[in-house]
Amino acid sequence: MSPHIDHDPIEDDPKIREIIAAADKEAEKLVKKRFKQVKKGQRGYCHVFWGVKQQVLREKYKIEWKSPSDLNPDTRYD
Repeated sequence: MSPHIDHDPIEDDPKIREIIAAADKEAEKLVKKRFKQVKKGQRGYCHVFWGVKQQVLREKYKIEWKSPSDLNPDTRYD
């Protein structure tokens, strides 16, 4: 059985889901453009992606989103 992983509750808000999805797409494009050495599926990608996603949500949508690593400090990712 896998451990419970908390996620940011704003992701459950139907009004915010579309914004989160748009931010995900934008963050993927930005990671690809800005961090050419980091490839999706590679170790460390999730941390770079989450950081860019936070930035997009904060700057473009004025939403403070918490990443899985923010909410689960005792969990190791990658």
